[in-house]
Amino acid sequence: MNVKKKFQILAGVIALIGMLAILFVCIRKYMPSSQRMSSEEYFGQLGETEAAIVVEDHIAQEHAQIYDGNVYIDYTLVQNELNSRFYWDASVGLLLFTTPTQVFEIAPNTSAYAIDGESFDAGYDILHTTSAGMYLSMTFLQQYSDLNCQVYETPKRVVITYGSEEVTTARIKKDTVVRYQGGIKSPIVTDVTEDSEVTVLEQMDSWSKVLTADGYIGYVKNKQLADVTQTTRETVYAGPEYTSIHLDEKVNLVWHQIDYQEMNSQFAEDTADVTGVNVISPTWYFLADSEGEITSFADADYVKAAHKKNMQVWALISNFSADVDSTTLLASRAARQKVQNYLIGQAKEIGFDGINIDFEGIAQEAGCDYVQFIRELSILCRKNGIILSVDVPVPMDFSKYYNREELGNVCDYVIMMGYDEHYAGSDIVGSVASMDFEETGIQNMLTEVSKDKLISAIPFYTRLWYTETLADGTANVTSEAYSMDNIEALLTEKGVTATYDESTGQQYAEWTDSDGKFCQVWLEDENSIAARAALVSKYELSGIAEWVLGREQSWVWDVISKNI
Repeated sequence: MNVKKKFQILAGVIALIGMLAILFVCIRKYMPSSQRMSSEEYFGQLGETEAAIVVEDHIAQEHAQIYDGNVYIDYTLVQNELNSRFYWDASVGLLLFTTPTQVFEIAPNTSAYAIDGESFDAGYDILHTTSAGMYLSMTFLQQYSDLNCQVYETPKRVVITYGSEEVTTARIKKDTVVRYQGGIKSPIVTDVTEDSEVTVLEQMDSWSKVLTADGYIGYVKNKQLADVTQTTRETVYAGPEYTSIHLDEKVNLVWHQIDYQEMNSQFAEDTADVTGVNVISPTWYFLADSEGEITSFADADYVKAAHKKNMQVWALISNFSADVDSTTLLASRAARQKVQNYLIGQAKEIGFDGINIDFEGIAQEAGCDYVQFIRELSILCRKNGIILSVDVPVPMDFSKYYNREELGNVCDYVIMMGYDEHYAGSDIVGSVASMDFEETGIQNMLTEVSKDKLISAIPFYTRLWYTETLADGTANVTSEAYSMDNIEALLTEKGVTATYDESTGQQYAEWTDSDGKFCQVWLEDENSIAARAALVSKYELSGIAEWVLGREQSWVWDVISKNI
């Protein structure tokens, strides 16, 4: 064979090898991976008594404990995701569970528990503790929660789904695999068989994220799914009924600032021009220390005078004293009960109709304690026919720990304080409450609190902002609160005319003062008050509230009454 022929054969072989290599790469690129993810990779490393926990659409970081044949769920997971009404009270070393009418007391590592002093026996430890933490019996949890639970072996895992939930389900067309991520190269986490049902968690163009019946979360191709259907899970759980007291008409509440006892005698004078108001809330009670002592300016004659004017009285209690550490007080069961019992006793003695809780500046770490305080107080109010209302700030992501949804469950009314968009001490100049701030706040509140409990509060004050340019070129921003009358008088004195500001839905004025400070103010007129009041009817809210009596002009009452 000549050299040329050999070279041709060699070239052909090389070309064939190249083609085969390209073919192999292509096949490999489009060939599904057969790699399987180990259970340790998927669920994490589990101890001898531990089980993984799958909750609805994710694998929980926390683990369950298997103890005496019973399943126990990590308390942190219970509190954060499953049922926040289970509350560990470190001050008494008890797990508390609060219903509309009772408080369960559960001690660690015992089958006994108490309700209102009466003892019961569950037949198994309800709260199991180890060096790793606290764990609540799944059996006990399910009695008081709308949850479904299944336990599987190899690996040990507890699969929890919410009852009464609207979900998307689908049928698997033929035997296939569930992958860790969407894509044929992602490792396999489990197999699913023909006609088995999965819960569809998320649908994408080619793949869907699913939950299998035995607790694996992963991805299958859309073409493998049939009969994709929206459905509501069946449940046998009957949730607790939180009864409420509601007025037969829209609430029109005004807060009345009482700073000392003698101010009560000004009731007749302060309300002389007030019309349309059916609830007045005097600021009578002040937390005096962190142990539950209270300073009171309450007055029975005030209540009688208000009732003669067909006004209910909802006494307000605040936590504004510098001597009060709200975090310490709310974490103490003794302090909580001292405050709660005092307020109920005062309602009976003084004769007022409701309690208004105005605890502000609650720290995030005290969020659960604050909500527990309201739950416990709601029981006493419910039993004694006393209306319970609570004041909360406009919803923001950083204040989620107020748990507005739960407050809406246990209270008769939730009052959204639709002001302090720009506040004292802020270095950002702006309106106290622009129209958009108020309306967006209402819309967000309605995702958590039902409209038949939500009251929208508006301000009767504004802030005058001063911006002073300092020698180093920086700006020093300060502000001062003004009533409607006072700010109008100031504008007249300065010879300044306010103009309509479309961005806030308010009147706006600015000028430079004699000392060189740049002054700005956003203020209300009849149109802006009417627009805010009209939000009550637009969103079918329970009513309106105003902060504070004495800072208004007399025309506001007629405007509010006509528009709610």
